[in-house]
Formats: sequence, structure tokens, C-alpha cells
Amino acid sequence: MHAQHDRSRPATAPSEPILLHGDGRASLSGAELLDFPAEDRTVTVACASGARHTATWTGIPVFDLFADVGLDDETTHLVVESADGYRVCIDVYDALDAVLAYSRDGTPIGEEHGYETRFIAPDIDGSRTVKGVRAVEARALDPSTDPESLEDISKKP
Repeated sequence: MHAQHDRSRPATAPSEPILLHGDGRASLSGAELLDFPAEDRTVTVACASGARHTATWTGIPVFDLFADVGLDDETTHLVVESADGYRVCIDVYDALDAVLAYSRDGTPIGEEHGYETRFIAPDIDGSRTVKGVRAVEARALDPSTDPESLEDISKKP
């Protein structure tokens, strides 16, 4: 589900900047992130434990983040990394509906969890969502490159 967020409840700006790597590079502060138009995504997350949780996540469409740094037409994957080093490599088509969420069901994520942001999308398995996002990098992978070779999923998401 896509919906423009009405901002009826003010969002809390993430305290850590998000690093972006596309055609250029940028570091966006929490205040700058809140300047982007927000959208809602209702997503059911299937946890590794087997539990399923449906919530409405509010955040910035991931591809909107690249507006100022540029995104090469050859981009095939996004490498998304958390502050603790957890890193996944997501096919660009699976990331089309992704948001960098800062709110869950109308409450800032940081008020209920030990992290402030989450990379989440309807078509991405719960274990491949990233909590406490530090960086998003656009990559154009050669067909012979295994995307999992760019990952570090040894940390728990």
C-alpha cells in the first residue's frame, strides 16, 4: 500500500546521518531526511523465528534519496548497511517500493527500539530488512558477481 504521509504527527529526526553512494556521494542529516516527502508502506515482516508482524512504516522512498547524488541507469543492486555492520545486497527491482522508515504505526521507531531507521519493502524478506541504516550504496554488478559476496549477515538484523 502506498500513501503520502499526512505528517499529522511530527516525526523525530534520526540522530545519525545516512551516507549515500550513487553517481556522487552525500551524507544526509536527520533534519535533511525529514525534508523529503514521506510515504507509508504497509508491510508484513516475516521474522526468522516464524512470527509475522504487519505494520505501517512511514519514511522516504529509497530512490528519492538519490535525487541529488544521482543514480546510474546501470544500477542493478543496492547495498544497505547498518551501524553495526550488518549488510545486505538487494536487487534494484526488489527495492523499488522500499522506504527508509523512521516511524512504525505512527510512532518514531527510536521510541520503541534500539535503532531509529529501517530499510523495508513489501517484497523483501524480514531478515533482509536493515535496522539502524547507516549507508545505502548503488552498485552496477557484473552478471558473474554473486550479490551475496557483498553481504555481511553475520550480525542479527
